[in-house]
Amino acid sequence: MYSQEWLVKDFSGLSGSKDSPPFTLGGHTWRLELYPGFTTEPLTHLSVFLRAQGDGSNGTVPPPPTKFNFTIQNWVNSEASFCTKDHTFTTFKENEHRGWGWDKLLPLKKLFTPASGFLRAHDGALLIRLDLEYQQAPAAAGQSDPRDGSSYPATISSTSSSGGGSGDGGTQAASAMSELSSDFLALLEDPHPTSDLTISATASAAPGDSGETSSAVAGGAECSRRFPVHRAILAARCPYFATHFASGLGDSNTRELHLPDTDPDALAALLRFMYGGELRVASREQAWRCLALADRLLLPKAAGLLRAHLLATLSPTTVMADLMWAAGLAEGQGQAELLTGLISSAAEMEEDIPEAQVEQLAAAHPALVAQLFTARFRASKRLRSAPK
Repeated sequence: MYSQEWLVKDFSGLSGSKDSPPFTLGGHTWRLELYPGFTTEPLTHLSVFLRAQGDGSNGTVPPPPTKFNFTIQNWVNSEASFCTKDHTFTTFKENEHRGWGWDKLLPLKKLFTPASGFLRAHDGALLIRLDLEYQQAPAAAGQSDPRDGSSYPATISSTSSSGGGSGDGGTQAASAMSELSSDFLALLEDPHPTSDLTISATASAAPGDSGETSSAVAGGAECSRRFPVHRAILAARCPYFATHFASGLGDSNTRELHLPDTDPDALAALLRFMYGGELRVASREQAWRCLALADRLLLPKAAGLLRAHLLATLSPTTVMADLMWAAGLAEGQGQAELLTGLISSAAEMEEDIPEAQVEQLAAAHPALVAQLFTARFRASKRLRSAPK
């Protein structure tokens, strides 16, 4: 599940249609189209549509079938926010005249009523959130190699097939744990009215960003998302939150907790781990961002799963970028073990690694290239001394 928020400033003064800046979710680029009254009379409703930027034309890759919904934020009472509930998957076809959405999303009369709370009091701003989910086609047996980058999105589970015992008792225990995980994940996906805390995660804005849209693009683009959660579950599953809630600090007992410099997609994946024991990552880049956040939130089991996943899915085309990522992680035993594994693998793959990538690594981290050379020398020495 991906989310995108678009703050439409001075909506009350908007006379014509407005498009959001393009944004990328899960490797596909989109934009939102808003009409303060659709193109045909009478103009009685707010209209919002979603359009795929890559629809299959001009060599672009169309998105898979997509399920999406919109939320109009209520500034006065978040529980009174207006949400669509469409459970169907839509296929975005090539060269469509317009996107898909709702031409009668919310009556303008209700929207412009001051007491309704849908427009921010001091500036008339409207906040729209898009929640989007891609349909995952089942992979054909034998067609996916996890090392070629085609294995995403990937689900990394913390459960072990050997940990449930044997016989009917083990099967029943595994079934009970699976049902419990499903129940907690359902609670995460539909937390109201049991939620007693909202986490607001905001990544750093890129220099020069306009601030009108929040995007989940990697590389520092502005990204913001709110997560209704449950204190008891977070305290039981995450030492970082347990310590924070017990600290007595100013925001330890508030209804909203702000986490700056936090990638929302990474946090969403780790919340699934806390609630249901599994990690879902849409790309290798997201796996790295999840690993950095897992270390920060003191989640060693999640971090261990992510490190194992990254090492098991290495390829010559990704290993140099992986080394760059690992070099930027917080220092510690986990980072040292990961770097050792990456360097050893890179030494074995050296002949297939593009030379330009090695030069980039040398410019950014010359010490790593020295370690890579040493590992390659040791690997070749082992090969020479192996019995024939």
